[in-house]
Formats: sequence, structure tokens, C-alpha cells
Amino acid sequence: MTEPTHYEVLSIPKSLIEDSNKEQIPKIIKQAYHRALLRHHPDKTNTPHRTGPATTTTTPPPPSSPPPTVDQITRAYTTLSHPGERTAYDRHLALTRNPTAPSGGDATTFQTGIETVDLDDLDYTEDDARATTRWHRGCRCGNEQGFAFGEGDLEEAGDMGELVVGCQDCSLWLRVCFAVVEDDDDDDDGGGGGVAGGDDKSNGGGRVG
Repeated sequence: MTEPTHYEVLSIPKSLIEDSNKEQIPKIIKQAYHRALLRHHPDKTNTPHRTGPATTTTTPPPPSSPPPTVDQITRAYTTLSHPGERTAYDRHLALTRNPTAPSGGDATTFQTGIETVDLDDLDYTEDDARATTRWHRGCRCGNEQGFAFGEGDLEEAGDMGELVVGCQDCSLWLRVCFAVVEDDDDDDDGGGGGVAGGDDKSNGGGRVG
């Protein structure tokens, strides 16, 4: 069996890195690293699945290949998080892998995907006590809130106009697009703007001020 690539170890589609800007890439890789540790750490894999709004209630099927070790996950993160090492690694992959074959050598060993949606397409909950909003969307793996993020994540994405979120329980990714809303220069509050979805929802679900 072919050794998994660093992208496969972290469940990152290579196209996701290629289609993202320089500011997004470190965040995507770090998110994938933390997700991989949570999914494959020995202490986690030996415990039953929790039940709740943000976790699946079913036991996943046996993997078609051995799960990555913590050492593999750490090595993948170290390589991909460094731009120079990632470029050299990509060059190595291009020379050693058959470009017409699946990246893992076996179509069943690495299945992931990216879906693009608008912020207004997601469900959301408001915490009046903290004056914050959290958005969430169900995933095909069964987690009803597999993709979840808050206002802080959108604000951190800033002028990029999109946020990439990985499912908490599987290898799928979600690209959330939103419009940046600029406040008028003469606003009394002096705010720098916010972000919103494609539609201006009167109930506030698609806007972050």
C-alpha cells in the first residue's frame, strides 16, 4: 500500500490549498492538524462517540487503511505549514506520483471534498447574553453541526470574503462566502465595518456588525 501523503494524513484536498490565498493557508493547515489529532489520537479513538448537538451518534465504519499516527500527523503539519518545505514537498510529489492516479494510490484511502456556500445558507443561533452569533451546518457524515463557527472567525477572515471550515467528524470542508460591509466614515461609533452574507436578512442571521 502506498504511503499516504501529508495532505492525506491531514485530510486536506491539495486543490483547497491551491485555491486559497496566502493568508488562509496557515489557518487551514492548523485547523486540519488539530482536527486530525482529535480524530486519531489514541486516547480519543479508544473512547465511545459522545452524543450531543455537535457530535455524531453513530459509530463510523472501519477505516479502509490504518489511521495516521500522531508522529505522521505532526510531521505532515510541520512540512505543510512551512511555505518553503511545502513547495519542495509538492515538487517531490509531482516527480514521484502518477498524476493520473488518485493521490493515495487507492481511491478508498482518501475521500474528501469541498463545498462552497453563502453565509445566508447556514443556520445560526444567537447568544443574547454574550451578544454573539454562531453559524452551523450539518455534514453528510451525520453530524448535524459538523461545520460550526462564530463571529470571531468571520472577523478574523476579514477582507478575504470567505472562510474555510472543516467538519469536526470527517474529512469534508466547507467554503463559506460572505460580503464585507464597510461602515460610513462619519459613523458615530467609528466602526470599521463587518461582514454579511449575500442577502441582507432583517433578522440579522446573515450579518455580523
